[in-house]
Amino acid sequence: MAKVWFVKRRGEQWIAPGGAPACERPLRQVIFPLDLGTHRRLVDEEPVPEPGMPPEDPSRLQRVMVEVTAADLHDREFSGYEIAFYDSPYSPREVARRLGCGHGALGRGEQL
Repeated sequence: MAKVWFVKRRGEQWIAPGGAPACERPLRQVIFPLDLGTHRRLVDEEPVPEPGMPPEDPSRLQRVMVEVTAADLHDREFSGYEIAFYDSPYSPREVARRLGCGHGALGRGEQL
């Protein structure tokens, strides 16, 4: 399952309040709704979980990062995706609406 992180900037880091992904979905279910082209792979950027901070409403956060693991790529060797984080051009609020996830939607980390 691809992990969808809602983050905000703190200094040089992108932190994830609540310390957990907003939700998890099969990679095939997030590629098109979140416009995750292979060109959106992030280099040297990833979310820093902050479990000591309470989860925040998606409208208060700034960016969406999607974590793709080896399990997401099983049987997809030729897809062009790699084990990495990818950036969505949509706001956390819009992604929460599209996927039905995030604090205030289904709750952090819940699955449909």
